[in-house]
Amino acid sequence: MKFALRIYRRLAEAFPHEFKLLYGTEVMQLGEDVVEEIAREHGIAGLIRLIVDIAIRVPIEYLSEMRRDLKYGARALLKSPGFALVGIISLGLGMGMTTSVYSTVWAHLFHDLPAVTHAHELVIQQSPASYYYVEQYRTHKDLFAGAAAFQNGIPFNVGYQGNGNAKPERVFGQIVSPDYFSVLGVRPQRGRLFSDEVDKPGDAPVVVISDRFWRNRMNSTPNALGQTLRLNGQTATIVGITPKDFGGALSIISAELFVPVTVPPALAPELANGALHKRDAKEFLALMRLAPRVRPESAEAALDTIVRQLDAQDSLSSAPSDKSRRVTLLEGGKMLPIPRQIKPVLAGFYVTLIGLVLTIACMNLANMLLARGAARRKELAIRLATGASRFRLIRQMMSEGILIAVLGGGVGFALAYWLSILTSQVKLPSSVPVQFDYLLDWRAAVFTFALSVVCGIGFSLAPAVQATKADVAPALKEGAVVQLRGYRRFGMRNLLVVGQVAGSLMLLLLTGFLVIGISKTGTIQARFDPKTMYLLSIDPVRDGYTAAKAQALFERLPERLKAVGAVRGVALAAQAPFSIPGGAQQLSSENEFQDSIHQVKTVGRETVGAGYFAILNEPLIAGREFEERDQRTPPDESKSSLPVVLNESAARGFFPGGNPVGKRITRDNQPYNVIGVVHDMKNGVVGGQISSVMYVPLTQNDFARPPAGGMTILVRSDAGTDALRGIQREIASIDPNLAVFNVQTLNDYLELNRTYMRIGLDMYGAIGMFGLVLAAIGLAGVTAYAVARRRKEIGIRMALGARKTQVLSLVLREGSALVAIGTTIGFVGAIVMVKLLSALTSVFVDSFNVTTHDPLLLVGAPALLAGLAMLACYVPARRSAKIDPLVALREE
Repeated sequence: MKFALRIYRRLAEAFPHEFKLLYGTEVMQLGEDVVEEIAREHGIAGLIRLIVDIAIRVPIEYLSEMRRDLKYGARALLKSPGFALVGIISLGLGMGMTTSVYSTVWAHLFHDLPAVTHAHELVIQQSPASYYYVEQYRTHKDLFAGAAAFQNGIPFNVGYQGNGNAKPERVFGQIVSPDYFSVLGVRPQRGRLFSDEVDKPGDAPVVVISDRFWRNRMNSTPNALGQTLRLNGQTATIVGITPKDFGGALSIISAELFVPVTVPPALAPELANGALHKRDAKEFLALMRLAPRVRPESAEAALDTIVRQLDAQDSLSSAPSDKSRRVTLLEGGKMLPIPRQIKPVLAGFYVTLIGLVLTIACMNLANMLLARGAARRKELAIRLATGASRFRLIRQMMSEGILIAVLGGGVGFALAYWLSILTSQVKLPSSVPVQFDYLLDWRAAVFTFALSVVCGIGFSLAPAVQATKADVAPALKEGAVVQLRGYRRFGMRNLLVVGQVAGSLMLLLLTGFLVIGISKTGTIQARFDPKTMYLLSIDPVRDGYTAAKAQALFERLPERLKAVGAVRGVALAAQAPFSIPGGAQQLSSENEFQDSIHQVKTVGRETVGAGYFAILNEPLIAGREFEERDQRTPPDESKSSLPVVLNESAARGFFPGGNPVGKRITRDNQPYNVIGVVHDMKNGVVGGQISSVMYVPLTQNDFARPPAGGMTILVRSDAGTDALRGIQREIASIDPNLAVFNVQTLNDYLELNRTYMRIGLDMYGAIGMFGLVLAAIGLAGVTAYAVARRRKEIGIRMALGARKTQVLSLVLREGSALVAIGTTIGFVGAIVMVKLLSALTSVFVDSFNVTTHDPLLLVGAPALLAGLAMLACYVPARRSAKIDPLVALREE
């Protein structure tokens, strides 16, 4: 019973101060009288109920007091609308940007794939592998609980049951091995998914559709299972529907159809020519589920050894002689798989960037609360004199800070929601539909609310403590003009200002480096008027053409189109010009200019037709470009030598110091003869791009299996003429059923690239300007705070004969010192951050390299911040020079 009484007394003492003023003595006396009686009548159970009841009442009373504090805080803010509005807007902007980044970048870096079980166990091989290799991975049960193969971004021309006359739709999906869904751990929403036991080669073709396909293209029909679709002219039966929001592995390219590798090549041309049985057909991505207690690092090392052994067993392959690791495993269960070593760097960069924004906003709030506390010093002194506890006043002022932060969080969430809608409408320059889910969800709302509460508490506590330190008697006598006890030149207020200026300059420099760097490195300048070139795509194989018929079409199509009036040139390519190069490949060469050293380089690959560089007005530095005879070169599976054109970067990498024309490079056992060198061409995408590029000619294989975006036709016309209608009529005269898509001018395509680039420019620019404005607001508030504190001093100086310029200089001196210190710290911090990011990742290297030595930015950014900061200090300082000394002295 004595133990229960001690607990009761401790809980009674924990009640709020206001409650104890009214009932404290009674509650304590009640405990003394009641505890013994309850113990006697009800025993331990009664004591437990009593303790639980009072333990529940304590937080309820605090919540009740906080509710009253919030009401009082709301009335106080309504009396100071300017203060409230500035605080809410500044915090709202900071939280809006933070929430927007959290719901986009953070979601794609860390969110698991929907409907996938134990996503952390999934890994995906970064480079493609052959289907044979994936089958070998599956046998290593000590490493992997399962292994599946798939191809992503595969187009299908889809027709629907009972609607045979309608033109087929072009829908993208995946070709997957039968164990694909079991490895992912995905269960069907309806019907069944693929499995090794049911889906066998030679069976009637089947297809699994996504929930998105079922809802948007089949109107959620309840009898979808069992219906047939026409895929590339072949029938396939729907056997299952995937769960909601599931878009397959690598869901950045959302899949609406899933086709097993057991279907015939007529339905999926990617399976033609024995693609499943060729060891060198490295066209599949390997998805594995790790065995229990196997870490990704150890699986990566073991898989690298397995791949080396498989390469050594292939008599037709000449394995690279380098000893570097050939296998990299990514997190296969994430929305956007990225290398493990880059992920923390990217996360750290965005945390730093947004952390600076949020810290500046919160420092601004803290400085404003300090200034507000100075104006309320007399009010606080009166409340202390009438019996209010210091804790009570601190709680009241923190309630006001939390209220501002929560309202700012509401504004921030609305801003983030608007940004998500705006960004979701941007179309990315890709032949395959790239899907980013930018829409906010409940997690973003919870994140914003939690962030608001944390910021409200964290950055209102120190000003509240500082404001309640006033001595009662001097404060009642002198009011708001009394100086704080223990005032220091570099106290908390000035430290906040220095931190705000330093953070703003770091933010301004980092975003300036990125904005100017992206603009310089990502701008594409064509050597001709891009409005005179038309881009069109066709995919005859998926329109029902045989490989031979498709090859014949592509061979005669350029001549047919050149006969159209106003057409001056025609070329074919597997992708639009100025695109991102295809998958990186490792090639080797013997460099005769450096003592026959064996050079191994990673290069991007682009497949182009005859006359490609001529139609782009890109003169070759050396050698020649592809001709019609190069397109008739036997396909690369024959292992005969193929012609290749290198760009400058690739030529310097393989053959430094000499002419590469006539030399040979090899990939596995495939030799390439260098026939020309062309200038480097930008692709408009900054970060992680491949600078070394090899151009190979279109072959019979490319005509028989056009890429996912179709074969691109480049047509150059006379300036001021519209040749598009004639081009479309000519294609229709060849075959009216041939689908033509992605029709646009090169100018439209480049504008789309610029739009994609402007997303980053606008985001980084807005962040930098936001930090700049917040720094100015904070300095203006601090200077006004200093003027309010030194009002009597300024009045005395002016009464003794000080001129207005002297008073102005007196007030500006402190602001100038703070700006100088903060600028120095911020400049050094920005340079250190740039060096650190450049050392850790190559994503931002190109942008930083062209801007970190730019004197306009290095001098202009600090000068801009300093000028704006001094202007912000000047406005309240100028008001101080207008103080009437008689009024200031009479205030005492």
